[in-house]
Amino acid sequence: MTYIKISLGIALAFLFVNFKGVDKKPTSKASTGKNRVVVNPYGNVNWQTFEKHHAALHVHSLQSDGFHKVKDVIDTFRQAGFTILSITDHDWNWPNERISWKHLPVEAATPYPIGRLPKNFPANPTWPWTNYGSSTPEELGMIGIQGNELTFRHHINSYFSDYGVYYDKTGPEAPYGGITDDEGREVWEDDMIRGVREKGGLTVLNHPGELETHSWWLRRPVEWYVERFTSNPADGLVGIEVTNNDDEREKFDIGLWDQLLARLMPDRPVWGFGGNDMHAFDHVNYTFTVFLIDEFTTEAVRDAMERGQFYFCKAPGRTDVRQYDFNAFPTIDNIGIDQRNNTITITASNYDKINWISVPETLEMLADYKTSNEPWALGNIVHEGSTLDLNSNPGIRNYVRAELIRIDGDNVYRTFTNPFGISSSN
Repeated sequence: MTYIKISLGIALAFLFVNFKGVDKKPTSKASTGKNRVVVNPYGNVNWQTFEKHHAALHVHSLQSDGFHKVKDVIDTFRQAGFTILSITDHDWNWPNERISWKHLPVEAATPYPIGRLPKNFPANPTWPWTNYGSSTPEELGMIGIQGNELTFRHHINSYFSDYGVYYDKTGPEAPYGGITDDEGREVWEDDMIRGVREKGGLTVLNHPGELETHSWWLRRPVEWYVERFTSNPADGLVGIEVTNNDDEREKFDIGLWDQLLARLMPDRPVWGFGGNDMHAFDHVNYTFTVFLIDEFTTEAVRDAMERGQFYFCKAPGRTDVRQYDFNAFPTIDNIGIDQRNNTITITASNYDKINWISVPETLEMLADYKTSNEPWALGNIVHEGSTLDLNSNPGIRNYVRAELIRIDGDNVYRTFTNPFGISSSN
């Protein structure tokens, strides 16, 4: 089960490609019908017994283009308080790229892998950890997730799978040239997403607002992302990274998320993730994901990832991962849905305000997405407060999500919920 659905038969309303769940120009008026929650990513959570676990789901090492050995990465994140970790090295980098690029001395190189190489080396995941000089996750009191960053074309994080694009099938113009499979056919994003799913894995689309000044990146329009999520089932492609970019590009990613939710919810959830994209310990995005799980197992984390059973946090600027302070962020203690009165109530601590956000004022493009960091409208704030009345707030359509905000001087600490699917009935 990938997420909780409270309304029977809603899947029958999903028009897989030609989605008609929201008009091109949504109105700011409240629905004439009765709004109710039909998708609740936290519907399976017992807030009194489930545990919160901090996760780093986008991390690199010397096995691709990172600066640190695998054991050092694992030990550092463990000491920082993370209990869930996925090392997502790039599938198109050889180990020790930082030595090849003369960013590090030769003596800093990793010797791994040792012995027989993985069959798709160097596109293989950095997994299991014991093959790279570390202890097992269980011995460290952690959950390790097999991961890989698929780097050809749009970057995609693969989890719970050994999928990777073989390096010898690519050309020097990678990631946008010469990418073919065994039959000589070009490999595109949907091929990768399907390939991961066929191997039992999950995928997340990474850092959409990355700059086109990089030779390895092309920005995409909203419609491209809509096609990815309507072409691939929710038990394969689960979401996007919402907070993995510098502050000036933040509105690109958050705005894209709202635009997708406006078009696809409640029938096709797009879960939001926070990934710090660590290459060097002392220069990372100040963001992470918090999972809500009843058992400290890989299976429980995967189930939560599919359900959207987590929230994520973000603070401005970059920092040292060794200086992360989880206590600086708002903490969600309970989310209650009253179906009789059609309200959602968040009980939390360490916050100054809670904003509830729904469909943007317009779905029209406002600027060139290739060059602008604000090419589309952000979601509209429809209410401030701990309790949202779904039927007395104008502008609620298709979804609503919450942002919990704490202000400390010039620093703003935010906690993002995943979206709740909203349906209107007369």
